[in-house]
Amino acid sequence: MSKNTFTAKKRDNSQNPRQLRRNGKIPATLYGKDSESLSLEIDAREFTSAYKLDKNAIFAIKIGKDSFDSIVKKVQTKNVKDDILNVEFQKIRSDAAIKMVIPVEITGESPAVKAGGNLITSLTEIEVECLPKDIPSEIKIDISSIENLDESITIGDVKYPAGVKPTGSEDTVVLRISSPEAEVSEEGAAEEVSEAAAAEEKGEE
Repeated sequence: MSKNTFTAKKRDNSQNPRQLRRNGKIPATLYGKDSESLSLEIDAREFTSAYKLDKNAIFAIKIGKDSFDSIVKKVQTKNVKDDILNVEFQKIRSDAAIKMVIPVEITGESPAVKAGGNLITSLTEIEVECLPKDIPSEIKIDISSIENLDESITIGDVKYPAGVKPTGSEDTVVLRISSPEAEVSEEGAAEEVSEAAAAEEKGEE
């Protein structure tokens, strides 16, 4: 877990967000379970640099003499340039567990893949629950032990860091190794469904 500290200012809601962004600032909101939400403005370059390094970092936001530990709950971006338009922060407590969506990092080389199998990834992120101090940057899944085709790894099979537990069903498949024949069969079935749907639409015209 990493931690970033930066200064924010309370924002007048009558201010135009576009003007703020032209001045190198980003509109932001800080909210908590038992406190009033605050409208803020934060430095765009400072936040963007820290967020790109670790999206699950803890952000200590200094507002005047006060400081609030928080996590990023939502980032609104432009579709084209991926510029950040708005950020929502959630206050956290060091002694209270929180839910976080953590990216999956696949490591190792599977003998089944070497033998011609195809790695099919169903989940690229896993939601977990943990204390703020235990938030991982990623969840590593080693596939070097998968020797047979059609084997899979589920949420329940994953080895999580200490203090971290998944929130989803343990039977949910994260990844699997399929045989080339199975993938061709699945693609053919998908094409048949698509063609049938197209024919049905044409018949209704």
